Amino acid sequence: MQEDFFSTIKEILKYGGSTFAALIVMSIYTTTDGLFIGNFIGTDGLSAMALVYPVTIIFIAVGTLFETGSSAVVAKTIGENKKNLSEKIMRTNYFVAIFLGIIIAIIGNIFIEDFLKILSDKPEEILIVDMAVSYLRITLCSVPFLITIYMAGAFMRCIGKPSHVVYLMSATVFVNIILDALFIIIFGWGMEGAAGATFIAQFCGALLIFWYFKFSAQKFSTGLEIGNFEYIWQEIKIGTGFALGALMIFATEYFLNFILLANDAVNLLSVAAISNIILTFVFLPLNGLDTGIQPLMSKLFAAKKEQKYLRVMRYGFCLTMILTFGVYLILMIFPGELARFFIESNEPITPDMVKFLQMMFLFQPFVGIYTWLSGIMAALEDEWRNIVIGLSPIFVQFPLMYFLPQILPIEYVSLAYSLQDVAEAAIAFLLIQSFLQLNKISFRKIFTSR
Repeated sequence: MQEDFFSTIKEILKYGGSTFAALIVMSIYTTTDGLFIGNFIGTDGLSAMALVYPVTIIFIAVGTLFETGSSAVVAKTIGENKKNLSEKIMRTNYFVAIFLGIIIAIIGNIFIEDFLKILSDKPEEILIVDMAVSYLRITLCSVPFLITIYMAGAFMRCIGKPSHVVYLMSATVFVNIILDALFIIIFGWGMEGAAGATFIAQFCGALLIFWYFKFSAQKFSTGLEIGNFEYIWQEIKIGTGFALGALMIFATEYFLNFILLANDAVNLLSVAAISNIILTFVFLPLNGLDTGIQPLMSKLFAAKKEQKYLRVMRYGFCLTMILTFGVYLILMIFPGELARFFIESNEPITPDMVKFLQMMFLFQPFVGIYTWLSGIMAALEDEWRNIVIGLSPIFVQFPLMYFLPQILPIEYVSLAYSLQDVAEAAIAFLLIQSFLQLNKISFRKIFTSR
């Protein structure tokens, strides 16, 4: 039994650990952008980032859809010893992702200014909107590269090279940090400099991926044949729940910005950007751990190795909750200190800003539970339940965001996020019970099997 424990933990760390590390690196990417913007451009720059964040979630939604779906499908074909088919599916994914990325970049640049200016026409807020538009016009052009990077990470895990995801992300982040310092501090290019650094870093990441799969020791066959597009449809079905979840984040963040501006709480826009950065730093690594384990669970489930995939589920839960509670304690004890990292020392952090952060993180441990449950559903190719969960903010978070400011001070609007975390975990638990029963699995079995 002890041998099974260590061998399972070793496999989890091989798959999930490297993805966890890769997404910590990606979180550093987002965090350093916030640090440079907050400390060298100011709170107006952070407020602009709050307006930018919902739009960037659309990019992430598309990347997450293909990352999650392709990871499950390709891992399954590899588990069935269909290497040639898996290569064709990968090539098809790159073709589709680049095409979609270009479409998003074109449409985004046409409509982005009108889309953001709906939020406010007040003279004191137009500057913030203009800064956000300038940033997005440049970063929209990097969407094809961003989606390619997301997808390449999934494929590296599927071919048994999860540690290489860390190298890829680290190289991209290193370029971004160097260019942020150069463009923002040295050249003084402001938001355009931050956006330019992001574009160049992601372009370099895409070039590195091309070299990796074409010329490195891990290269695949040099053929150009692509797979049947029915596999893309299968991936879309698997990944739609995750993508919908991301799109719901887009909608809620956009609505939050509207609520804050409508209540003249411009000062909370900057702290909303900080909370987004912190939550990204929390959520991405947790999601990375469970996403990284998905190919392992998919392979074991397809191979009908019940005891092994049950152990992976059990130990994956334990690791997820340990990480979640560790981060939760930091978030609740030091919210003001965390905010100070992103705000110049001569600018105040007011009590309403601290309260906004505390309410945002109040029930954070439920994020870990939901992430673990949704990871199981994706790994076992359970599509519709993740879609239902992805749509839950319409019935929980949106009404709360509307009604809370009417009965409580405006800084309590972020409590809607914490209550949504509880709702998602509860809905996921109820939905997955029936799915597990169909596969003759139960939570009791997951936590008691050897």
